Amino acid sequence: LLQKNADCVTWVSVTMRVEVSAGGRSMPPQEQKLEAIGTIIAEDGLTVLSLSTVDPKAKILSRLRTGAASVQVNYTEVLLLMPDGSEVPAKILLKDNDLDLAYVLPIKSEENDQRKSFPSVPHQAEKFNQQQVLDGVVSMSKLGRNLYRQSTLRRGWVNAVIEKPRQYYVIENTSPGTPVFDKTGKWLGVVVYKMERGQPSAIVTLPAKDILEIAEQVRTRTP
Repeated sequence: LLQKNADCVTWVSVTMRVEVSAGGRSMPPQEQKLEAIGTIIAEDGLTVLSLSTVDPKAKILSRLRTGAASVQVNYTEVLLLMPDGSEVPAKILLKDNDLDLAYVLPIKSEENDQRKSFPSVPHQAEKFNQQQVLDGVVSMSKLGRNLYRQSTLRRGWVNAVIEKPRQYYVIENTSPGTPVFDKTGKWLGVVVYKMERGQPSAIVTLPAKDILEIAEQVRTRTP
């Protein structure tokens, strides 16, 4: 699993300008830089992340505790940090606050055009397996810069399958942005937060078929 798919997990670096206003007063803009784990889902480098890991809006609003507050987040730089040490400039195509998803795509350039393709999770949309409670799974991630961004695997189990109003897997020992695979190595989905009234409430795994369906919608709206 590591040999075939380790490079489909990537760190994403985002630099943003955050503007906050509350109670009729505007605070000085601040620049923030965050790194988060993303899963590359297509050969053109389309990457999906947990939005909460790269958007501090929900965390800031919860801290302000006022209904009159406003938070604006403008991304000034987005980079995919590749295994070979290169940094690929990218842009955020879509932010879905309800599903806690962010889709990032490399910006077209001469250097990116020379790259044959990006490593991505293998998928065949018509062959996604339905998981049952207590099925064994594996999630894949990368350690931080202090541990040389080494690839990692975590074993886990399906604790629950939520069917309505939307399907989620509740899987232990996972972290947002990481892909989850079944015991045969097939891609099951990506770990995100279940959002409740605009705030992260629990860690769940959104099935791969939903990830890809939204990706197709993103592409149809992208010039």
